Amino acid sequence: MKHESTPHQHFLSLRWKLLLILFIVSAIIGIASSYYFQHQLLIQFDQARKEAQLKYTRQINGLISLDVERVRQLTATLPTFVSLNNDLMEYASPAFYRYFDNFWSNFQIDMGVNDAKLYAPDGHIIASWGNDAQDNLSVQSRSWKSNWEAILSTETSSGLIECSYTCSIYAFAPILKKGETVGVFSIGASLADAVLSFQKTSKADVAIVFSKPGAGNIPKSLWGMHIAAASNPESLVPLITRAASIHSFSELSEKPVRYAEADNIYEISLVKLEQSYWTDGMQMIIVENITPDLAIVQQNSKQIMIFAMLATVLILSLLYFLLSIPLKRLRRIASSMPLLGQGAFQELRSGLRPHRHQLTDEMDVLDQSTLDLSNKLESLEHEVLEKNLSLKNLFNEVLREKEFATKLLNQAEAIIATITVDGRILSINQFGLTLTGKNKEELMYSDLSQADWTALKEKLAEVASTDLYNYAHESVLIAADRSPRNISWVHTRLQDDLKGDTILLSVGMDITERIRSQEVIHHLANYDALTNLPNRRLLIDRLKHALSSSTRSGQHGALLFIDLDNFKSLNDTLGHKIGDLLLQEVAKRLTVCIREGDTVSRIGSDEFIVVLEDLSNKAIESAGQAEHVARKIQHRLNQPFQLKAHSYQNTVSIGISLFSDHDKDTEELLKQVDIASNQAKRNGNNSICFYDPKMQESLTAHVTLERELNQAIIARQFILYYQIQVDNTGKALGAEVLIRWQHPQRGIVSPFDFIPLAEETGLIIPIGKWVLDNACAQLSTWQKSEHTRHLSLSVNVTAQQFLQNNFAAQVESAIRINAIDPALLKLELTESMLVNELDKTIATMHALQKIGIKFSLDDFGTGYSSLQYLKRLPIYQLKIDQSFVHELANNLSDQAIVRTIIAMAQTLNLNVIAEGVETSEQRQMLLDNGCYCYQGYLFGKPLPIDAFEALLKKSLAF
Repeated sequence: MKHESTPHQHFLSLRWKLLLILFIVSAIIGIASSYYFQHQLLIQFDQARKEAQLKYTRQINGLISLDVERVRQLTATLPTFVSLNNDLMEYASPAFYRYFDNFWSNFQIDMGVNDAKLYAPDGHIIASWGNDAQDNLSVQSRSWKSNWEAILSTETSSGLIECSYTCSIYAFAPILKKGETVGVFSIGASLADAVLSFQKTSKADVAIVFSKPGAGNIPKSLWGMHIAAASNPESLVPLITRAASIHSFSELSEKPVRYAEADNIYEISLVKLEQSYWTDGMQMIIVENITPDLAIVQQNSKQIMIFAMLATVLILSLLYFLLSIPLKRLRRIASSMPLLGQGAFQELRSGLRPHRHQLTDEMDVLDQSTLDLSNKLESLEHEVLEKNLSLKNLFNEVLREKEFATKLLNQAEAIIATITVDGRILSINQFGLTLTGKNKEELMYSDLSQADWTALKEKLAEVASTDLYNYAHESVLIAADRSPRNISWVHTRLQDDLKGDTILLSVGMDITERIRSQEVIHHLANYDALTNLPNRRLLIDRLKHALSSSTRSGQHGALLFIDLDNFKSLNDTLGHKIGDLLLQEVAKRLTVCIREGDTVSRIGSDEFIVVLEDLSNKAIESAGQAEHVARKIQHRLNQPFQLKAHSYQNTVSIGISLFSDHDKDTEELLKQVDIASNQAKRNGNNSICFYDPKMQESLTAHVTLERELNQAIIARQFILYYQIQVDNTGKALGAEVLIRWQHPQRGIVSPFDFIPLAEETGLIIPIGKWVLDNACAQLSTWQKSEHTRHLSLSVNVTAQQFLQNNFAAQVESAIRINAIDPALLKLELTESMLVNELDKTIATMHALQKIGIKFSLDDFGTGYSSLQYLKRLPIYQLKIDQSFVHELANNLSDQAIVRTIIAMAQTLNLNVIAEGVETSEQRQMLLDNGCYCYQGYLFGKPLPIDAFEALLKKSLAF
């Protein structure tokens, strides 16, 4: 029995789960308790701070009140002390001033006062000692005025605190003479003593600030107020100033604020002044560093938290020990439970031993229940095994029978059905059901015609009448997807069913794909895959049939060989897909141009052959009929083709060959019409040509020349001629390399006789490489002499050679092997080369220019002279064609063309050379128009190397 695999699960003991829950609960309680006690500590701390603030308020008010009272009493006793009531000394006399001056110094030091003033009853200062008065009228503030009026009216002393530039304690005492107030004596003392006393007793700093309109020239640094006095002013004033930038005065007025700076926390509070002698706008600020107190609170909080954590750990440890024994038993039971599923009942019972004691608990009950369950399951397992064994034997028998039937019916890719004699389906396999779409009780052969079904029914009746007879046939069946399928049937008689009716076994094989494959193979063997026209094999069969028919009827027939002109250029420029599309369109038009019994076939890339049968029995008339069809085809194919986005005008070359009465075999006919087609091509595009025996002679000569040219390459029968190039002083600049064929029978053969054939056959590639290699070798020889090392060589390069993918590598290799200066090698290209594949030509020219090669544009003016491509090409030199030089002296048109070419070259900063210069008059006219380089018979004919070097010696005079 297979157990379903379950994903791996991590086990976590119940003990640890319970401990985890208890830990979380204890931690929450501990954290909550710690937070609560910390909160209570903070509340107690805040309450202590409030009490401290009240204490400070009472203390500062008391200290200042004592100072004010001391100064008032001192002021009240002063008139008596100096005996101002003595009539012998006037209070406003110089004698009094001298007396008080002697007395003042000791008085100021002993009594701790700052200044003393003597006022007239109207408030004017009569005399002053100590600090200078700011003006002669010191009664300014409202509190000052009210005190002044009280002194004059009650004739008693009083005191107040007044702030101007600083805050000081002032006391006033009236000077009475004969019962009248003749003046007022005042003493001023600093508040510093009270401030310092407060700092010593409370260990807190205090600052006195005030706001007064008359003190506008004093800097305002604290909430727009002036600082009058401060304990530890060097540190306290900057501290309060920084705190003022964060907390507003309204915040401070409501409650003390706490300001943190660096590692310290300061409490800043505003003291409520309770005495009546305080001046307007004066405030008292107390600053205390409460960092140590807060540290004590935090330390207490940490201790409480540590205590809570220790208590939690202690509780968890106790619970762990209390739960470990029962949980251990529970875990043992839980780990033993999987043994029930594995059938290891004895192992489970040996692992669970019941505990015998007086007091049982839930664990004992669970142990006993587990043991009882194991006994019950063990007995049930024995019963199940016995029943499973009997069922398994029965199941295996049924399974074998079912597998046999299933394989027979469903795995075979055939229609397997039982039918009645009248074709009604009794059963059908899955393959047959899927293919036919027919189910039970339907007619298997309902797709047959009435006649075919009647004939088949007779055969089925014959099969049903004997056990030794079967019937095989093929028929077309309409499948479930409505497609026709070819079925090969075999019908055999089975035993009769329970009702006594005859049952037939019908097996059908689907042979549709085999028949289609045969048809495709036949089509591929005889038809062109692109155009669906007959290919060469089918053409020859039909041509043989046409020859036999001509022999029987005596009528002529004709072959038309149709070759598309410039098809390769179309492929190269627009691509092969466009070329294939053109061939398909040509095939369609050709099919329209011929009669039903004629044949159109494609035998090559762009070559088609038309077989015309049943023409006239007269040669002349049949030739006219063939030409008529050819003209019709020519006209049809000359019409523009729309090839996707491209419009293309086509021309064709058509060769015609007549046949009759088996006078020629098929191969001969095909050869003749091919020759006629080639002649039509030579006559010019869009030509029609009948086969002429003279064409065969020309073709034979062409083939012979090609064979001899191949032998010439192998035997190295080529030699190089050199035609000198000079400047306007006659100095030799170099030469143009010209190839000659030294034929063993014909002698020297001009390149005009074999170069066209070499280009046509592709032999120009090895010939051009031979010329390039030998020219580089000659330059290498010249480099060894100081008289010839400056000479350059011009080498003609054809389009086929230049457009090779490895042409630049060939040139570079020849330069490297011969160790020559690449600037002395000049490649001559014709304008016609630039028409096709201009981009590739430019890329190759740039690659060669990088290694130092120069380019000369040969026969300039005869082809596609265009400034457009001249700007894009790395041309060094333009070569004026000899056709313009030949009649230069007499032809005004040639003169204009030459002037234009020279002007164009000068405009583009190109060198220019004229070829074909044969007279001094031609040379002079070229010189007059700005051409300074020449080549022609006037300076020397093309010569072999020995004769050329002799000419050089004469030219260079060495």
